[in-house]
Amino acid sequence: MANMANMANGEFIDAAYKTGAGRYLQGTAVLDQLGCEVSRLGKKAFAVAGPNGWRVAGERAAASLEAAGVPFCVEVCDCPTSHEAARRLADAVRAAGCDVVVGVGGGRVMDLAKAVAATGGWPVAQVPTSIATCAAFTPLSVMYHEDGSFCGTWRYEREIDAVLVDLEVMATQPPRLIAAGVLDAMAKVPELAHGAQALDEAEQDVQRWCAYRYALVNNEQLERYAAAACEEAAAGKPGAALERVVYLNLALTGIVSALTRGFHQTALAHKFYDGMRTLYAQRSAGYLHGELVAIGLIMQLVFNGDGDEAARVQRFMRALGMPGTLPEIGIARDAAGVEALARYIDDGEFVGPGAAEQARFARAFEALFL
Repeated sequence: MANMANMANGEFIDAAYKTGAGRYLQGTAVLDQLGCEVSRLGKKAFAVAGPNGWRVAGERAAASLEAAGVPFCVEVCDCPTSHEAARRLADAVRAAGCDVVVGVGGGRVMDLAKAVAATGGWPVAQVPTSIATCAAFTPLSVMYHEDGSFCGTWRYEREIDAVLVDLEVMATQPPRLIAAGVLDAMAKVPELAHGAQALDEAEQDVQRWCAYRYALVNNEQLERYAAAACEEAAAGKPGAALERVVYLNLALTGIVSALTRGFHQTALAHKFYDGMRTLYAQRSAGYLHGELVAIGLIMQLVFNGDGDEAARVQRFMRALGMPGTLPEIGIARDAAGVEALARYIDDGEFVGPGAAEQARFARAFEALFL
C-alpha cells in the first residue's frame, strides 16, 4: 500500500504513498504530478477551489496542468456544499466542455468537488490543503442548505479517482486545522463501539470489525504524533510527524469510513455536530467540523460508559488548544436552544426509548457542560 518515508540524520526524505481503488499519492512534490494524474481521467479539467486553497496551491496546480498539456477552467468559490451549488457548478463544467473535476482546498471544497462530479458523472481528483477532515478521501459528502444549516450526507457508489497530498502544502496549514482533523478521526473508535466501551468481535460483521481495529491503530498513532505535527506545521517545515499524521488523518481515516461505506461509523459525536450546524448555524459557523465533533466525542464516551476516557481525551484536546465543552465555545447550560439540541440528538437513531437508555443519554449530554 505504501512506500514508507525514511528519516536519515534527522532529515525528511521524500516519499509517495500509493493505494489502489483510485490513487492516493503523498509526498513533498506530489502536486507537480497533478497534470499527469488528471490526464489519465479526462481531457479538460474544471477546478473547484476555495479562496485559501487556490492561494496556497493554485499556482503549482495550474503549472502542473499546463505542463501536462491539460486545458482547464477554475471556479474559486466560497459557498456551502449544497445540492444547489453542485448543480450550478455542474452546469458550468458542461458549458466549459470539461470532463474531469479537480478539487483544491479544505474539507468543504473536497465535499463540493465530489458532489459536482457525482452530479455530472465525471471523475474527480482531489488536492487537499488541510487535514481538518478526511473529506478528500472518503466516498461521501456532508451536505448543507444554502443558509449553512445541515442537510444530510450524500454517499457515493465509487471511490475517489485520485488524491494528491503535497506535504509542502500541508505545512502551510494552521496547527488548529491539524488538531481538528485529529479529533475528528479519533471519534471513530467510540462511535463504532456506540453504547459500549469496546466493540465485541463476535457480535459484529467483518467490515465493521475491521474498521474498528484500523481506527484503534489510528488513534494510538494520532495521539502519539499530533503535538509534534502541529509544531512542524507552525514552523512551516514538513517532518516525520506531520507526514505520519497527514497520512493517518486522510488515508487511514478514509479507509475506516470506506470499509463501512460511511454507515455505522458515526453516532452521537456526529449527531451533536449535525445539531450544532442545524440549531446553532450562525453561532457554530466559526468552529471547524472537527472542533465540534470533538466536543460531541466527550458525550459519546460518557454514553459508552467510559467517563475516565472522556476526561483523558478532554485533557488531550485542551493540550492541542481545542475547546472541550459547550461553555468554552460560548454556549452555557441555560442558553436558548440547549434543550432543543438535546431533543435533536435524543430523537435520532442512536438513543433508545427505555428509561435506562434515557438516563444514560441525560448523563452524557450533561458532560457537554462539565
